[in-house]
Amino acid sequence: MDPTSRKLEAIEALLARVLACAPEQRAVLLDQVCGTDPAYRQRMDRLLRLAESGEGFLDRTPLRDGAEVPAGAAPPGVARRVGAYRLVRKLGSGGSAEVWLAERDDGGFAQRAAVKLVRDADAATRARFAIECGILASLEHPGIARLYEADVDARGSAYLVIEYVEGEHLTAYARRHGLPLRERLELFLQVCDAVAYAHTRLVVHRDIKPANILVGADGRVKLLDFGIAKLLDQDGGRNTTQTLHLSPAYAAPEQLTGGHVGTSTDVHALGVTLFELLTGTLPWSVEGAPMTTALRRLAERPLPPPSRHAGAGGVAARALRGDLDAIVRRALRSDAAARYPDARALADDVRRHLAHEPVAARAGATGYHLRRFVRRHWLGLASAGAVFAAMAIALGGIAWQADKARAEARSSAAVQAFLVDLFRHSSSRQADPVKARATTARELLDIGVERIQHELDDAPAHKLALLRLFGDLYGEFALSAAQVPVRRTAVPLSRRVNGGDSRELAADLIALADVSPDDAEQQSSLAEAGAILDRLGDRDSVLRAKLLVTRASSHVTTDMASAANETAGAVAILERMPPSDDLAQALYLQGLVAGYSARMAQAVGPLQRAVDVALASDGAHNPMLSTYYRQLGEAQSYTSRHDAARASLEHAIAQARAFHDENDYDLVRAQTTMAATLLNADRPREALEAALQAKAAAPTADHGIEAMQLRTYALGMASRAAARAGDAASALADAEAAVALARDFDPTGAFLGISLQRLADAQVELGRDADAERALAEATDILTHAGRRPSEASAMLRIRIALDAGRVAGAREQFASLPALDGDALSSLAAALRRDLVEAELELAEGLTVRAITRAADVVARARASELAPFLRSTIADGAVLEARARLLRGDAARARPLLADALAARHALYLPTSPRIAEAALALAEAEFALGLGADARSHLDQAEAIAAQAGLAARWVAALQHMRRLATATATPHALAERAPPRAKPL
Repeated sequence: MDPTSRKLEAIEALLARVLACAPEQRAVLLDQVCGTDPAYRQRMDRLLRLAESGEGFLDRTPLRDGAEVPAGAAPPGVARRVGAYRLVRKLGSGGSAEVWLAERDDGGFAQRAAVKLVRDADAATRARFAIECGILASLEHPGIARLYEADVDARGSAYLVIEYVEGEHLTAYARRHGLPLRERLELFLQVCDAVAYAHTRLVVHRDIKPANILVGADGRVKLLDFGIAKLLDQDGGRNTTQTLHLSPAYAAPEQLTGGHVGTSTDVHALGVTLFELLTGTLPWSVEGAPMTTALRRLAERPLPPPSRHAGAGGVAARALRGDLDAIVRRALRSDAAARYPDARALADDVRRHLAHEPVAARAGATGYHLRRFVRRHWLGLASAGAVFAAMAIALGGIAWQADKARAEARSSAAVQAFLVDLFRHSSSRQADPVKARATTARELLDIGVERIQHELDDAPAHKLALLRLFGDLYGEFALSAAQVPVRRTAVPLSRRVNGGDSRELAADLIALADVSPDDAEQQSSLAEAGAILDRLGDRDSVLRAKLLVTRASSHVTTDMASAANETAGAVAILERMPPSDDLAQALYLQGLVAGYSARMAQAVGPLQRAVDVALASDGAHNPMLSTYYRQLGEAQSYTSRHDAARASLEHAIAQARAFHDENDYDLVRAQTTMAATLLNADRPREALEAALQAKAAAPTADHGIEAMQLRTYALGMASRAAARAGDAASALADAEAAVALARDFDPTGAFLGISLQRLADAQVELGRDADAERALAEATDILTHAGRRPSEASAMLRIRIALDAGRVAGAREQFASLPALDGDALSSLAAALRRDLVEAELELAEGLTVRAITRAADVVARARASELAPFLRSTIADGAVLEARARLLRGDAARARPLLADALAARHALYLPTSPRIAEAALALAEAEFALGLGADARSHLDQAEAIAAQAGLAARWVAALQHMRRLATATATPHALAERAPPRAKPL
């Protein structure tokens, strides 16, 4: 340990001793220790005052004036700029830090942020900042404020730039809005979900309190200030900060006494926060110095329940008695081991209370489970006779429940023993501990299944429980194929253990049908499960809903009408119950069916509800959230809600990263959908970036059929984005790779057909029209046999090829065969405008220049007037180029030039610098400038096109225009050249 660290530990140890003393004895102790060192004594006095102030490392104490920093001025002693940000107004201060509202003013995008600033940071402070930066950078959760930037500036001030959150402190928000109990608990669950996410990243906040929890206008919670958070695997959780950087009123006993800090430390702070949220007051007196009060209350346990503190700032006492009293008191136990182990467990108990289910905090209470049963089924037990009958049945079944509990305990113990033995396989006790520790989770699952199959035949019930467990674990890893043999083994075993008419067998049959690739097996399993439930008279249980969802999944691509009815039935059953994963899944499938039925507008509602229900039932921990957000984003994109789509897909990517493990499939899917969404939003360069990220993360082809499908999809999206952005060579390479891969695993299926379409797109961009025609012909044949029609993009490629070859009549025939556009006017606007531009190009090729000018100008005007104008920039530029081409053919260079100048600027913003579309606009602009006698400007734009041709190559239609402009540049040396030149054949996009 370096000398500085030893000195800091000595100071902290002394401060802890001083704080533990009675106030009148502290001066004596300090005199004895500090001796004749006045600087040391002054430092200890200052630290003591800070510790007793009650403020944590970053309590936000508002300024009295709140005045903004004048332009050109700076806060006293602080640079007016921090990194790329200008400090605007102090938001608060406390301990050793200040927080400022800041605005980014480096010429990039506009952004407001909160800057956390520590002046004259010493080495220890900088080290603490480095830890905090690492922690914040690793946390990506909608309930946690994000870190943007961090550094130490030239003046030695350490700073963090964090997401600026506008909102009220949790308790203030609840009080001002007069929130009822359920809404307060739902807000608290949002906090728990954010903390639980941090716990999964081995991060403990250690300063949770209402002041660090803001509620926005949308009712969403943001958790602030991981300023004293610490990774659990550093220092073994030893509490080295002790009292310097905590809030005494919310601190757990172990924080006050220097004990071990872990996830249950945050549970204690959550318990204090919940107490205050429910009652409007803290669970203990706050009279006197905060730290002294905090230390004194260690001896005042146990605490009274919240219901005894209910007052005007909270909810009624009667609503708190029972469950909530027990939950809060368990969270606030002085013994960390007796609390909930983490925030997730605390949240689960609160959710059980909301669902009128027994809570873990009251386990063992006499008569409690019966009361919970009556509370959940009050409608069916409304009459007094029914209540007494139910009580008699429940009491008569106590012995049976006890036997069942003992059997379940034995089974649980057997399962636990099996798992312990299995995990020893990867422990350091093995002969080759390095290899053992390197065993992946997937390999461990495979080893476990192999052992289950061969070792537990004499314990069928235990074997069945383990098969179900391992099947579920494979599902958590999205390894559907690996589940199949496990589920197939479980079904006959379930028939043997539970009987042919049991709900357990029905559940196992449904689980098999859900993953089976064999359609006959799937349908027979579903039919048997349905028959069992029919015989049991089960019409509206969760299991019946699962059956309907699995049936709908099997019908999604074959029988949309049945799938729609089945998802509606499942949703109707599950809507009568508390929010659940099953309801979220049913809503997701309902949205999926609508989308597959070309009813994207009707898909958005169910998909949004799937997200909301998943968050309500399981918080951000639901591994399906990424899928729900992704499908929602796709539906929003195809209904032209581009900003909402992008936000949904950012959530999808964040969720996929939050569940990052050996299986990155969700992340790849989310990134490829983001690329498609950005293309729909007319952002090709950003789309290419997302597509390349997806391609880099895509699994290799040797990981099975699902990996090959996903890699092919990622390669195809990278090809499509590269073609749009202007990198035709990369587009061709990715498309060829996708086609080669698809020929291996899907030689007659849709993956190959779609990959061939992508290949044709890249070939057309490079002028390889004959190759593109062959690829399109093969794609059409494959997709027709697969029951899918080729995309409109393929029809547009055929029109392009025909025009390049001078087959104008054939191009017109292809255009006439396009099907009518469906969907609402807004959703189909972009496609309608593209079609009108193609028709204007056809008119131009037919010599109808006036019609072409009128139609192209109309497209531009409609696009600019639309609410979707920000997402139609390429359409506006294409329309301007097309109108200008037509005007040049009519000798109207003066009106063509400004159109082309605007189009060239737009294309520079949209595409890569080597895009042929930039070359096309530059060549047309050069032609207009030569016609107007602006030779220098014309040669400058000709040079742009020449550079692109040299770097990336150009298709034949652009090469012809380039050659014409070269001749024109040479010909301008003769007096009559411009008058004698023949106009080129017009071939705009």
